[in-house]
Amino acid sequence: MRRALLFSVSFSLLAVLAWWVLTPSPRALHFAQAHELYGFVDTRTTTGLDTVEPVLTLLTQLAPATQRVTAKQQVKSPAPAREIRVGIGFKPPAWAWLDGPATPAETVIQVIPSLSLQQLAALPHGYLLLRSESPAIVAADPRLRRWLGVAMSETLSQAKALTIAVGEESTPARAQIGLCLEFADAETAVAAIKRIAAPTTNNVLTFKVSPQAEQVAKTHKLVVVRFEVDALYLRLAAQPR
Repeated sequence: MRRALLFSVSFSLLAVLAWWVLTPSPRALHFAQAHELYGFVDTRTTTGLDTVEPVLTLLTQLAPATQRVTAKQQVKSPAPAREIRVGIGFKPPAWAWLDGPATPAETVIQVIPSLSLQQLAALPHGYLLLRSESPAIVAADPRLRRWLGVAMSETLSQAKALTIAVGEESTPARAQIGLCLEFADAETAVAAIKRIAAPTTNNVLTFKVSPQAEQVAKTHKLVVVRFEVDALYLRLAAQPR
């Protein structure tokens, strides 16, 4: 039975002036093939965090069925690498969990831009970053639609790029999740805010909009969503069904 959850979600101003002063350089990740959703786990920040294992276990639900058991074993016993590259394919389905240096076979380069890295840096104890430049394909996946709800999934399908960043607030333990949606024009970004903020009865997430959200959309063609999920709920959701 699906549980309707109410998350306190706020659209946050990007703190543009503060972040742009210390803009991180884009990061190139090497894979054997291109993925619609790709990024990394920063293992330097995961020690002692309560949400890491359940969040990564939930992520393995996006792996192909034939690789899911292996994927769950990988996330439960990560290698002591500084960074683990993660790739998730939807067309065709694929899973990559790469904890060592790039090999000669990994010739595909997918780049994490500065904007995405800023999303991770803005979260407390940020440890997971995922990027997609094919958000319509990602949004069409029924598993993600079940997590995000109808309005957010439809909004993702209109974005030109998506960043998902995850960190942890420790008192009490809860995951801090940020979604950054990039749009081709300001009008589409503003319409996206109105769509996902509209009250509905069939959405898992209920959104609250800050007064700055529309100005951010007009100026930067971005919609930034932040929400929190309690560690206990994540552990329950990650349990085998």
